[in-house]
Amino acid sequence: MELITNPQSYNICFSIASLLLIMVTYLIHASEDKVYNKQGHIFGALILDAFMLNLMGFVHNIYLYSDVAKTIIGYEGNTYVVIAEKMFAHLLPYLSITYVMSLFQLNLDRLWKKAVMIFPVFYAIAVFVIGFFTNFYFYFTEEGNLKYIYPQGATVYLGADLYFAFATYLLIKYSRSLSTEKAYALWVYYFLMMLAVPVRIFTKSSSIFEFSVSLALLLCVYTFQNPSEFVDRFSGAATRNALHFSILTNLLQKKEFTLYGIHIDRLSAAVGEKSPELSAELLSQMTDYLKGLSPDGIVYYPYMDDFIILFPGVTADESIIEKTSDQVRRRFKDIWKVGDEELKFFETPYVLSFPEEIDSLERYQEVKVVLDKVLVKQARDIVHFSDINLKVIEHDKKVDSIVKHALEDGLLEVYYQPIYSPVTGKFSSCEALLRLKDPQLGFISPAIFMPIAERNGTILEIDRFVLNNVCDMIANADVRKYGLEYTEVNLSVVDCIQTNLADNVMGTLDKYGVDTSEINFEITETYEQGITAVMDENITGLRDKGITFSMDDFGTGYSNIVRIATMPVEIFKLDKSIIQSAFDSEKSYMVMLNLIRIIKSLGKEIVAEGVETGEQARQLIKLGCDHIQGFFYARPMPKDQFVQFLKEHNG
Repeated sequence: MELITNPQSYNICFSIASLLLIMVTYLIHASEDKVYNKQGHIFGALILDAFMLNLMGFVHNIYLYSDVAKTIIGYEGNTYVVIAEKMFAHLLPYLSITYVMSLFQLNLDRLWKKAVMIFPVFYAIAVFVIGFFTNFYFYFTEEGNLKYIYPQGATVYLGADLYFAFATYLLIKYSRSLSTEKAYALWVYYFLMMLAVPVRIFTKSSSIFEFSVSLALLLCVYTFQNPSEFVDRFSGAATRNALHFSILTNLLQKKEFTLYGIHIDRLSAAVGEKSPELSAELLSQMTDYLKGLSPDGIVYYPYMDDFIILFPGVTADESIIEKTSDQVRRRFKDIWKVGDEELKFFETPYVLSFPEEIDSLERYQEVKVVLDKVLVKQARDIVHFSDINLKVIEHDKKVDSIVKHALEDGLLEVYYQPIYSPVTGKFSSCEALLRLKDPQLGFISPAIFMPIAERNGTILEIDRFVLNNVCDMIANADVRKYGLEYTEVNLSVVDCIQTNLADNVMGTLDKYGVDTSEINFEITETYEQGITAVMDENITGLRDKGITFSMDDFGTGYSNIVRIATMPVEIFKLDKSIIQSAFDSEKSYMVMLNLIRIIKSLGKEIVAEGVETGEQARQLIKLGCDHIQGFFYARPMPKDQFVQFLKEHNG
């Protein structure tokens, strides 16, 4: 027990470790881009205060345990160091509560509120200054330690307690606007600091507390100050997560605000055609321009074709909105210069007022889905909330309920579309396609119900249902002897980020005795290596076990030659829109031709989707496509019909 409570055995070690942690935290913080400048500045002040706190603690510990240090620093010098250490310690709760307020975008609008907020820290500093000259609040022992005179000396802790109480109130009231990870990080941060008093009493040392503060700041820099979640790396604008956080925080505080959005027609297509450098240049130009129109200098880029500005304390019909729209309209009449190119875009502005029109984040997400359909019409006037057909939202809610209970109600069925192989002259593969049929609404398109399944969390169960049905078909329907080599199964992004994906997949394959070569997973073109470590590990792990991957809907997203070469897939599926447009215009045909050449030069296979005529099939086979899929050969069909199809055409 004495070893634990003897400060000489660990004080200096903890002080050194604390200083190292603070330095690491500072280096990380200094290297990051900032979106919320006030938040970043306060966090910087927190780091500086914690550094000075730890530095003073380190000097004091050296003084206590080194005779040489006692000679150099001197008794009086040590008293100055200890006083400074205490001041920095009591400044920490004030900076911490200010930081939390900046996180939740809270501002003190009255002078008396600001005075109340700063009084505890002002009192604590005054106590140390006055006490140094009067010995009324504390005194120094012969060894050089500060001892409080009770009860007056203990009053400095009351201010810290008030800050902690206020912080607890804020966390209880507003932490639901944070992700679980961030909420836990804040609670841990304050819990570690609140342990200061019992730690001091039990260990007779503040070094462990100072180490805990350093550890908590390092935790914060990886959660709240980590820009990857809140800053788009190409545009420099705030992300969708940052927008959702701002919406939720403002709603929780019952603040009035308006979102002014700019939908830019075909921006995503233009970005996809450019190199990463030129794409970043274009998006940065737009972000910098719009920041000049934003009241707080924050611009959001939450969707591939949309920028958004948040106007606090403003309704949708105020003049500032019309004025901003006029400025945006004039700018978009001009060209955007990127590299040696001049680009012209058409914009459609829209406004949504909170909480008058929209009173929750969930309602906003529902409205945005319908708004996107309105924006496709490319209106040039401002689209208002009243222009949105809210009946569509109610329809989506009904579909949401259907999707949630689709499995237990037996509404789902797996269909199979044969894929023709020109090399063998047989249908050697197929794609598993999910169908949902409701007794009242009939067949519901996957384009409608799959995004809903991703939002309401049923996508994981649905994907497991599909894989189980596919494996059962392969194992028990004699498709192997009819020439079926593998089946393509769609893999959602939600699945890709599950840490147990590989184990679940291999467990299902082992259950039915299906070889890994008999399954090919389709991922969408929006996949990008490095989005999450879990996604990369899952895809790499499954490929190592022998499962191949296809890039679905290729040509509709944001690919460039560099990305094509690095995508972890063996097969590229040319989207049907590419195929259809190629036979409508010569330019589109040349685009498709060059895509095929690039993919083939990389040693990859190609599936041409959406083939509807014999002429299309012949041309695509002539150009080197390895597989042909489309209505010309066969439509998607139920399992029994598919097995009969293989028997007739491959047998």
